[in-house]
Amino acid sequence: MASVTLEQLNDNIMELKKDVEELKEYMREDFVRADSVKKDIADSRKRPDSEFVKHDDVMKRYS
Repeated sequence: MASVTLEQLNDNIMELKKDVEELKEYMREDFVRADSVKKDIADSRKRPDSEFVKHDDVMKRYS
């Protein structure tokens, strides 16, 4: 098992704290979706599941 110094651990924690703050800020922002995006979302929700590619098929293709 590799040893980790307290300095390395602190650096990792500080980086994580920065990432979490960015995520929190992202979540706080009020995003206004463009009408075209709203339409795309509505259209995609109307598509039947049979039109989508199955997860297993994607895994077979890219594994």
